[in-house]
Amino acid sequence: MSFVARRQLSTLIPPKIASAANIGSNPAAKRMQSIVSFYEKLPRGAASFAKATTPVGIYREKFFESGSGKPLFHLSVGLLLLGYGLEYFFHLRHHKGEEH
Repeated sequence: MSFVARRQLSTLIPPKIASAANIGSNPAAKRMQSIVSFYEKLPRGAASFAKATTPVGIYREKFFESGSGKPLFHLSVGLLLLGYGLEYFFHLRHHKGEEH
């Protein structure tokens, strides 16, 4: 890019105009101070988590957070029992003591 083209692009951007609030102080220092004050208010150290008290929370802590494969087994047994229960309710209960 030639010097003339770069100079023309730089004239399109207006110069920063100092506001009355920032006269006599560095605005970047004020922004940095607000960021520092925000981070000073945050808690330090490791986060503490409450112990689970619900049955779902206890199950999650026991099996999911340990990386166990038991939830897949529990899911398959649950689906098997649910399927048999639905099959019994909608079909098998009508054939008690009778031939199919």
